[in-house]
Amino acid sequence: MATKAELKSLLNAPIPLAPNTYIHFYNGGKLRADFMGEANPKDDFNSEEWIFSTNRAFTPGRPASENTPTKGYSIVQLPGGEKVLLTELLKAFPNETLGAKHFKKFGATLGVLVKIFDVGEGAHIPVHWHPSPQFAKKYLKNPFGKNESWILIGVRPGAKAWVGWKKKVTVDQFRKWMDAQDVEAMRAHMHEIKPKLGDVTYTTAGIVHSIGEGCCILEPQEPTDWNILAEYEGPYPYKREQAACGLDWDKGLEAADFSVMSTSFLKNRICRKPVKVRGAGKNKEEKFLPDSAKKYFWETKLTIADKMKMPGDRGFYVFVTFQGEGKLVGPWGETPIKRGKSFMIPRCLPGYEIVNTGRKPIEVYTGYPPAI
Repeated sequence: MATKAELKSLLNAPIPLAPNTYIHFYNGGKLRADFMGEANPKDDFNSEEWIFSTNRAFTPGRPASENTPTKGYSIVQLPGGEKVLLTELLKAFPNETLGAKHFKKFGATLGVLVKIFDVGEGAHIPVHWHPSPQFAKKYLKNPFGKNESWILIGVRPGAKAWVGWKKKVTVDQFRKWMDAQDVEAMRAHMHEIKPKLGDVTYTTAGIVHSIGEGCCILEPQEPTDWNILAEYEGPYPYKREQAACGLDWDKGLEAADFSVMSTSFLKNRICRKPVKVRGAGKNKEEKFLPDSAKKYFWETKLTIADKMKMPGDRGFYVFVTFQGEGKLVGPWGETPIKRGKSFMIPRCLPGYEIVNTGRKPIEVYTGYPPAI
């Protein structure tokens, strides 16, 4: 356990977030490892990286010794080299890290989860959907659902995903496919997309989807891991009765959206286009999500050709460098940044400047908690 003085020393600069990888039930991890700068990246089931998290991660089918009570919680490193849970810092200095309003509403938690998942060769994410906050409050005793955004930070040839119903599907018909585990029929009735590097989507709760091999995704989302899985046979370490968040399937299906999704809605609402919010010349900040997403989480993309200022009035957020190298310059001095490195910017940190020191533009994604 760190001393309060050691924890306080972290508040004067961007807080480096340590690697936080874990084995999951699907194969993957090569593109994730490459992004993180690991040696000899390969697919080995180390397919998820929980960058900014005060949530517990759980891998079905793994021994209890691997599913520890704090698995998935973000880790920070003290000046002396000791690593501690981010929650220690948040509990010791909630107003400085999170802000009084956030702490009053959410306690010493981030209120958002930002992670990477990488679907490797021969794997896919099962057909599934996520509950809304309203559903989660009613049935799961939790204020958060799982609205989410996908930012494609790595893509392999042939990458695909399936999102929403392109033709009418009834609940009874879907039950028959589910009973037969007819995944091909499910996917045949869904929109197929072929994501490219840098694409961004916004997948709201209830939309049925599946993600094929070849997608490495940075995912800002509500802070839960609720998944209602219509596909549960084959290589998956769970059973039908476990696949609906422990609920019966009448309730599980109640959380799914069975409306037809138009092509226009897919292109203009699900698949997002950048909108510039500030900047000059080749330095800019862009948003992707509709303003209605701010009640769940928020994200922006920064592109810096030479230098750009970040204001000190945004509360706390996570700073993830996707491309390039440079430094963050502020009253504390300089903090080097490069691809794959992430920082928590605490609420108490003043404004600073991002300075490009490389040949390519720096590209950064930021992830924010829900607006209060």
